[in-house]
Amino acid sequence: MINFRTFRLLIPLAICSLCIHLNAQKDSVYEGPVHHFWTGYGNHVRYGLMDTTGNIICRPTFSQIGVPYFDLKSEPVPAAKGRKWGFINTKGEWVVRPQFEYAGYFHNGLAKVVVKDKIGYIRQDGTMAIEPRFEEGDDFLDTITVVRGYFQNKFQNLYINTCGKILWEEKFCFAWPFQDGIAEGRTCMFNDGEEELWGAINANGEYLFTPQFKSPPDFLNKNAALAEKDSLWGIINIDGQWIVPPLFESAFKAYSGDLAWTKREGKWTLTTHDGKTVTAQQFDDVGIFHEGLAAVKIGDHYGFIDSTGTVVFTLEPEYYPMHFSDGLALVVQTIDSTDRWGYINKKGEWVIPPQYVDADHFYGGLAYVILSNDPKDRRSGYINHRGQVVWQHKDKYPIEIWRF
Repeated sequence: MINFRTFRLLIPLAICSLCIHLNAQKDSVYEGPVHHFWTGYGNHVRYGLMDTTGNIICRPTFSQIGVPYFDLKSEPVPAAKGRKWGFINTKGEWVVRPQFEYAGYFHNGLAKVVVKDKIGYIRQDGTMAIEPRFEEGDDFLDTITVVRGYFQNKFQNLYINTCGKILWEEKFCFAWPFQDGIAEGRTCMFNDGEEELWGAINANGEYLFTPQFKSPPDFLNKNAALAEKDSLWGIINIDGQWIVPPLFESAFKAYSGDLAWTKREGKWTLTTHDGKTVTAQQFDDVGIFHEGLAAVKIGDHYGFIDSTGTVVFTLEPEYYPMHFSDGLALVVQTIDSTDRWGYINKKGEWVIPPQYVDADHFYGGLAYVILSNDPKDRRSGYINHRGQVVWQHKDKYPIEIWRF
């Protein structure tokens, strides 16, 4: 299983300027999750919005929609009509009219936009908070983010605050944005024999530790991080000093409190930020925690453990589980090289038996699945937690499923 420290899934978005409401109840903003659906194929795909029962909120006249679902807590979300981007609410109405070459998601009250190939940031009311003047820029996951561009006739990675003020001189040749008051970055290799080394700074621009590690430190909390030296991993404190010397073959953040997965002699163990073992039991394969449980492999069987390392349940050898989402875990059954997908609950019980050629995780009450086994007519649709089809596409060919 692959752990991604941060990952940003950018899916293209597009929304029409006029939505057709099918009944009078749609006159008010729908307060639950809304999902996209689509018709057409290839460059002719058009998207609409529906609720979790399959009722149409907005007809499919959109060229693309990015998030699988969203609600009042996350709106407005970026959307596009043609090649222009703006922001919409849960009715598919424009909150910020389409005018940008690209628009990102709101974080800390600001969203990244592109105007004439330059990066800037807008507020939720559509007013420009930071004028577009950067070549590149990241989201404001914290109140400080990193931008890239030509400053003083040199292309640099610099940090700005939510007012757009450049805070310090360049710290790294390549920089990551702040999260929880800490940002990592690395030096660049300009000459033969030089190494690219990683370090970290705090919110005052002060080095927590100067670049000295070959891989990005993976912070478990504000005081400890996983770090690599000589192809082995250990745990360092905020000053870059070893709490646990590098003796692990591999390690990554478990995403449950400040726990980490550490590997020695081919086996994985759940470990605390100060190097203590949570459980003596070791696993052959592991994944990060989602909704309190993590998938693990014990011999020929996969199962799930909680954050204490206790095995909650195991599956038969022919089953391979994904992570939990919306209370259910996606599981693939492989028999004679044939895969079928279904869903289990947190007791390991089948809620929806394996029956689909392909399927995605549940988000906001619905999951996208391939309904037909006929290669000439692979119809797809959305199912609810009971396995009922709430919306079925009329098109024969589904959009490819990308699971994360």
